[in-house]
Amino acid sequence: MASGEIFFIEGENNGRFPHCNAIFIDDELPTVIDPATREKYLSDLHRKNRIRLVINSHYHIDHTRYNRLFRGATFAAHRLDAPAIESLDENAKYAGIYEKPWFEAWKKVVKEVWKHEEVEIGRTLEDLEEICLGQNTLRIIHTPGHTPGHICVEFVEKKAIYLADIDLTRFGPWYGNAVSDIDSFLSSIERLRHIKAETWYTAHGAGIFSGDITGKLEAYASVIHERDRRILEFLSKERTKSEIIDKALIYGKKWNPPQMFDFFEWMMVSKHIQRLEKMGLIMSKGDRYVSL
Repeated sequence: MASGEIFFIEGENNGRFPHCNAIFIDDELPTVIDPATREKYLSDLHRKNRIRLVINSHYHIDHTRYNRLFRGATFAAHRLDAPAIESLDENAKYAGIYEKPWFEAWKKVVKEVWKHEEVEIGRTLEDLEEICLGQNTLRIIHTPGHTPGHICVEFVEKKAIYLADIDLTRFGPWYGNAVSDIDSFLSSIERLRHIKAETWYTAHGAGIFSGDITGKLEAYASVIHERDRRILEFLSKERTKSEIIDKALIYGKKWNPPQMFDFFEWMMVSKHIQRLEKMGLIMSKGDRYVSL
């Protein structure tokens, strides 16, 4: 008989990419959220419990990596992210890397090293949609920014919320895909500040928080504003795109492979530049930028 309990599955390497923390709900409709770590554990979980529903909080590989273990289950995700879960090519288009010369190398790693397989999303989710599992009711909270269809999942009866990649880590919010959006991310964090819960789960980092996390959410959002400040300060003198990337204003240091670092660093920084331009704080001159 199902216990109705929620089990937190700690991700390998503290849930660092390409892993994440996952959730198992032992209920009449056995459910897993974000199966992307501890392959054998997840395989055994499916064998023993016959998982019937798999929810992906968004399309990133470190949240969908082991979907393939749950053939026979229904896969669910927000409708805006579903295409990028069903197709690696769409995934790459969302990320902005589809036309990059290293796209095929990335795809090979995803398929051969990380063992990712495409699955069909059988249920698309919407904001505030509720799913009855038996003893537990899940409520979908659409929290875009990280991706267009990023969701958090509220466990109504347990007064708990899975925050997915609003992960409260010291690194802060990540919006390094073409379809990511800083202002939407800030709005999502603000929305969560007004939702009450007793327990909070995150996909990376510490993983479990209790009580009021208002301060943690504010600190998390403040990372974006601190990045704004650093960028404006660096652009007090006119800088080229290459100079900005080399400064590693987001990541703090370069990492390998260099072409991927350059891409993701610039994707993040450029979103700040666009936002600050709209605010009248930065001016662009071709590939040169300066704060006003």
